[in-house]
Amino acid sequence: MMAVKGSEQSWVDAVVAMDRSMRVFQNFVSPIMQHHGADLSLNNLNFLLSIGPGDVMVNDIVRNGQYVPSNASYALKELQKQGYIDRRQDPNDRRSAIVTYTKKGSDLVKDIKAASKSASRAYRDVIEHLHTFDSHCARLPEGF
Repeated sequence: MMAVKGSEQSWVDAVVAMDRSMRVFQNFVSPIMQHHGADLSLNNLNFLLSIGPGDVMVNDIVRNGQYVPSNASYALKELQKQGYIDRRQDPNDRRSAIVTYTKKGSDLVKDIKAASKSASRAYRDVIEHLHTFDSHCARLPEGF
């Protein structure tokens, strides 16, 4: 990333850095995915990582991750097709779905998290700043 002096930096610089960090992350997880025989796009892997343990409502995943519902639907279908998640109808609300990791999905997520654990401490501040960025963007007026 080009060095930019204080007041000349913008959130655009952060977005460029985040894009690059996603490519670094992809290189990091690639051997783990190969070990598991996983053939997931980075977007679907990120979606898998965002699900979390236990039974999770699809609506909660979409809302918390700010996913476009059609993109979430596509990702879930692909993750289910490849055996990473189980998806079933919510018995209390037939319009809603619940997903949970399969053993295959849980093992992949567990190994990625274990491999990245040593680096996690170094990124606490970065994660905090990303939450600030997220809040800032959410407050921007529509059409800005």
